[in-house]
Amino acid sequence: MKSDPAVSYAEVAIPNGPAEPLHYRIPTALKPRVQSGVRVLVPLGRREALGIVVGVARTLPDPALEKGLRDVAVVLDQRPVLPADLMKLCRWMASYYLHPLPAVLETALPTGLLAKPVVRYRLTEEGAQGLGAPGRSAPRSAGARALEEALKLSGAIPRKELRALPRGWKAHAQRLEEKGWIQRDYVWPAAQPSQRVVRMIHLVQEPPPERVARSPYLRSFLEVLLEAGGTCSLGHLRNRAAHVHYWVKKLQDEGFLRVEDREVVQESPFAQAMAPTAPMALTPDQDQVVTRVGQTLTAGAFHPFVLFGVTGSGKTEVYLALIERVLAAGRTALVLVPEIALSTQLEALFRSRFGRRLAVWHSGLSPGVRDDQWKKIVGGESPVVLGVRSAVFSPLPNLGLIVVDEEHDGSYKQDDRLRYHARDAALMRARLLDIPVLLGSATPSLQSIHHWRQGRYELLRLQKRVEDRPLPQVAVVDMRRHRGPFRILSPELQKALGETLEQGRQAILFLNRRGFATFFLCRTCGYVLQCPHCAVSVTYHQSSDRLQCHYCGWEAQVPGACPVCQKHALIPFGFGTERVEEECKKAFPDVETVRIDRDAVSRPGQLVQSLNVFRSGKARVLIGTQMVAKGHDFPDVTLVGVINADTALQVADFRSGETTVQLLLQVAGRAGRGDAPGRVLVQTYNPRHHAIQAAVHMDYLQFCEAELASRQELQYPPFTRMARLLVTAPESEAAGRAARQCAQEAEQLKAAFEKNRRPIALMGPAPAPIQKLKGRFRWNLYIKAWSHAHLQPFLESLMDRLKASKLPRTVHVVVDRDPLSSL
Repeated sequence: MKSDPAVSYAEVAIPNGPAEPLHYRIPTALKPRVQSGVRVLVPLGRREALGIVVGVARTLPDPALEKGLRDVAVVLDQRPVLPADLMKLCRWMASYYLHPLPAVLETALPTGLLAKPVVRYRLTEEGAQGLGAPGRSAPRSAGARALEEALKLSGAIPRKELRALPRGWKAHAQRLEEKGWIQRDYVWPAAQPSQRVVRMIHLVQEPPPERVARSPYLRSFLEVLLEAGGTCSLGHLRNRAAHVHYWVKKLQDEGFLRVEDREVVQESPFAQAMAPTAPMALTPDQDQVVTRVGQTLTAGAFHPFVLFGVTGSGKTEVYLALIERVLAAGRTALVLVPEIALSTQLEALFRSRFGRRLAVWHSGLSPGVRDDQWKKIVGGESPVVLGVRSAVFSPLPNLGLIVVDEEHDGSYKQDDRLRYHARDAALMRARLLDIPVLLGSATPSLQSIHHWRQGRYELLRLQKRVEDRPLPQVAVVDMRRHRGPFRILSPELQKALGETLEQGRQAILFLNRRGFATFFLCRTCGYVLQCPHCAVSVTYHQSSDRLQCHYCGWEAQVPGACPVCQKHALIPFGFGTERVEEECKKAFPDVETVRIDRDAVSRPGQLVQSLNVFRSGKARVLIGTQMVAKGHDFPDVTLVGVINADTALQVADFRSGETTVQLLLQVAGRAGRGDAPGRVLVQTYNPRHHAIQAAVHMDYLQFCEAELASRQELQYPPFTRMARLLVTAPESEAAGRAARQCAQEAEQLKAAFEKNRRPIALMGPAPAPIQKLKGRFRWNLYIKAWSHAHLQPFLESLMDRLKASKLPRTVHVVVDRDPLSSL
């Protein structure tokens, strides 16, 4: 890269440091390497800190900053770790979500790239000659002598190891550094290769047959090696033969074997066990979609599509076909999925098509695997990235297409720290790059449907299932008629389960609530056991015989008596997936079941194992939460039972109807994806609710029309723009006072905005539905505007006012743009 000699200043964001980027001078020697997106080491107070250059300039924004300005110390990267489009995306996110840019960069970069370097003192050539010069007198202090001996011995020493030397070494190191005899260098852990080395054994020539016949151990050793084609890893041999190290050394010495160490890039180990698939012939509807999106791949323009395809219509095959076109054009593709549970299935399908060209990105990967995946992406070895929310920051070069699968899913919204929505970030990244973005779903969000109606998005339809398979038949079970033992598995559902199992088919039982009992109640005084840190009841888990808070993770044993009245009258109420599993085993004791929720599968490896057990047919009934509700393709599933369709309806949120119908239609779509038709039984206490009826009739668009009309009348999103101010404090009174102070500031600012014909609506403040969470009391203040152009400056001005108002340090005020939850 050619450097402009006039560029003298770097704007540096320091993760875990100041909220705003700082300015530093660029030394002449470093000018050719300093550019936006590279990592640097800069002085910060008395220490050195890792930073990311977010801008370079010829002049400072304020000449007064020149006084006391310090120099960039070290540049790590030869090329940016954040490409230009990602840097622009991070700046947009910092502005839109009112979050500090350094903290946005923390989210965008893997933790390994943010590790601090190891500082070393290295002996220079001049220093080696000087310390070894004959007749040179040894330094007086013990610390200085120890430092010189250590440098002569190793040549380079980490500074932290020198702290054990006697006093005097530090001053002597400074003198040697000034003389040019030693210099500092930096070893960056994230810059070191993370590939693991695998020892490979190659069979050069088989030993004589008579020798092999005399030794059963040698015979077994060679059989394993020959089964692997004459080459395999040492670990593979150790797992299948005895005395492996003896035979490897002996046969290598005799020339029968060749041994080499091979660096192996670590890949994701979480793909489900699925047979590889060849590209399928596209249906006419699929071909029409691929052709239309394909027309925009080379147009060089931002173009958002909504792929509205019924469950089982082959949206994944459309993604694969489009990615093939993108790769053929020499470009790269990014595919986002909402949860790890869905990525494990798509990983198997994508791996069978793209092999090592695929990189996978999610939090379940080990740090070493994540490092390797990142390097493959940056280096261009993996032009296809499949990942969850944070994969939107993948540094893909020459990106040509972004796919957001299940775009309606709330898991794309992060609910702490940087409260961003990955779908919206993907749309902005596509806009910055002038490329198409495909939003796929069987139940698109009302926001996307609204944008289509407004002409901002283009709608593409897949209205039929592959091979014209019928949609499942949906029936409602009115649970108001059932009591006692039938409140979990109704007689209708038990009968349908029995018929399904007799036919040799599989079933899914869905309940979006985990645990055995949802709360413990005292029959004497009515007290409900609660988490001491959160204003919520604790859930009972029978498998561990423990109470657990699903918000902060607090656990405890069930007390022997009520903590209020001291009576032995505590009994469990409600039920979750663990209780459903128990009831299913009671009704069908000979049938193997598998449960998938956050308690049963806390790690991706457990998740994949459970899904593989069900996919193989060993388990006949799958019981789970929303982790099993979408995206999965199990051809033998012909029955889906929704245990309680009302869980989402009970949430006090204007989106509850949308969430309910999306969940029901998604989980219903798991039935009948093979050669046999499917059916769905929906157990509900609100059979006439419009969301339940929309799911029964499998008519999502009709629901959208009615719901959008209601939202327009009430002026809720997507017809308005909304933000939530979440005010928290460790004391209840402090939280309430701070929330009211925020409201007063907002009211004053609102009056000023409305004078300029920029209408703003305020709702609240009021305690959050979950008033206490993780030891902090919480209040909500909602702000509504009729355009982004009004809401954005209002929020920026309000936050400036609140900073100037000097709220107590214990009070935290967080802005949640486009909130999906009021909890």
